[in-house]
Amino acid sequence: MLDDLGLVAALDWQAREVSKRTGMLVDTVDENVSENLPEEYKTCVYRIVQEALNNCSKHAYAKNVRVVVRQEPNHLRVSIEDDGKGFDASRVRGLGLVGMNERVSQMGGVLKVESDPVRGTRLRVDLPLPNASADSEELSGFVNYGYKSAMRKETLAGLPQLGPEFLKTKAARKT
Repeated sequence: MLDDLGLVAALDWQAREVSKRTGMLVDTVDENVSENLPEEYKTCVYRIVQEALNNCSKHAYAKNVRVVVRQEPNHLRVSIEDDGKGFDASRVRGLGLVGMNERVSQMGGVLKVESDPVRGTRLRVDLPLPNASADSEELSGFVNYGYKSAMRKETLAGLPQLGPEFLKTKAARKT
C-alpha cells in the first residue's frame, strides 16, 4: 500500500478504512510532506499512525482523531490527537506504545505522550531528517518514551519516565 500510493495517500486511505471499520472520524492533514522521504521514514510514520489509530479505537474509544504530518527543513513531525478516555501516561506502557517508541528511537527521534481522562491523548513524534537532530525542547511537558536508562527520572512536568529495561522488569514481575 505504502509503496504504491506514497505516504500521504496511504495515510488518507488508512484513515478512511479505520473510519469505515470503527465509526471514528479520522482527519488527516499533511503539511509540506515530500514523497521523496527515505522509505524508512515513510514506513515508520505509517506504522506509528496505524498503531495509534488502533489504540484510539480499541482502548480510548475515541470518536474523533486528528493526524497531522508536517515536514520541516530538519524534522518530520507527527501529531495524533484523540478525544478518547485517556490514560495515565506515567504508568501505562502497552506493547503498542513500546513498539512505537522503538521505531522512533531507531530513527533517532523522540516520542512524547500526553494523556488526560477528560481531554484524550496526544502523541507527538519528532524525527530528525538526515543531518539533523531531534529538537525535544518544543515537546517539553509530555512523557518522553525515548529513554536512555531504566532509572526513573522526573520530567519538567513532574511525570516519571521509565527506561528501555521496563519490559524486562515488567516480564520479571509477572513470573
